[in-house]
Amino acid sequence: MALIYENELKRQIKDGKMNNCYLFYGDEDYLKQFYLNKIISKFVTPGSETFSLRKYDGKDDTLEDVFEGAQSISFMTEFTVVVAHDFKLNKPNEDEKEQISAFLDNQPDSSITIFWFDAEHPDSWILEQFKKKATAVNFRKPDLKELYRLIIAYAKKQGCVMQEKTAHYLIETVGDDLNTLFNEIQKAANFAGNGNEIKKEDIDSVAIESLEANVFNISKNILAGNPGSALELLHTLMQQKAEAIEILAVIIMSFSDIYRAKIALDAGKNARYMADFYDYKNKEFRLTNVAGRAARLTMGQIRECFDRINESDRALKFSSQNDELVLEKLIVNLSLIVSR
Repeated sequence: MALIYENELKRQIKDGKMNNCYLFYGDEDYLKQFYLNKIISKFVTPGSETFSLRKYDGKDDTLEDVFEGAQSISFMTEFTVVVAHDFKLNKPNEDEKEQISAFLDNQPDSSITIFWFDAEHPDSWILEQFKKKATAVNFRKPDLKELYRLIIAYAKKQGCVMQEKTAHYLIETVGDDLNTLFNEIQKAANFAGNGNEIKKEDIDSVAIESLEANVFNISKNILAGNPGSALELLHTLMQQKAEAIEILAVIIMSFSDIYRAKIALDAGKNARYMADFYDYKNKEFRLTNVAGRAARLTMGQIRECFDRINESDRALKFSSQNDELVLEKLIVNLSLIVSR
């Protein structure tokens, strides 16, 4: 059959012309849940759930359970909706492949079966089988323009107004996962009050910064010549049980942004130019944010920073040194390099 995306699935649900088997996968978990709920609302009459809605979980159920449920006939609705959530099909064995292939070759007309993956992506063989014999739906993260629209619309739904610049700040603060964004908008709307505008100050008051945002703030302070503030942030994160290796990973990301922005600027390009060559979807602002500092640093300074980062990486992975001390030394060393 096909590989489709959100807009096509939306059209199918609206028209009531569904295929009999779907595979939901991709990076945006909120959209998977959202469209699953849409399908259930469309085809499962309230009060008929016992007969027309069957849910299976990979932790407790088997593929045989799913396929048996899909064979059942609903007496109260046109279709039985069957949901198979997080079955471990990233590495299917031969028996599982046979079962899935046989099911897809003989899909029951009486049901709509949805295999739904969260954390893990399906095996390439599984994906190809669904593309060929059923319908695979790839839920991709919205681009930045669409994210702004969704955030502003959700704030309106909560009874508040939000400007695009505030939506941008929210993404910088908590990341681009829709579940997280909508949760933080609810909190900010409650804080701002019904009918009011959600402002940057409201987000600062209630939002929980992502680890990535916190560590980028460490890097910002290093680059701004404020090692004391960077160390305070580090101590806070370590008290919150953040993993040192994860903190270092984001520091590496931050200095990679500087390196890439520097290459673009030296070539006479805008810092965002490098976003076309790396995975910066919805995060192009990272390159813009470091453009000024990248312009002032020499390539020699940047390379020296990576030497110190590499030493810290090896110390965290292969030595018995205290993790927090390793990162403290790194912050001080990086601050000395960029301040020259």
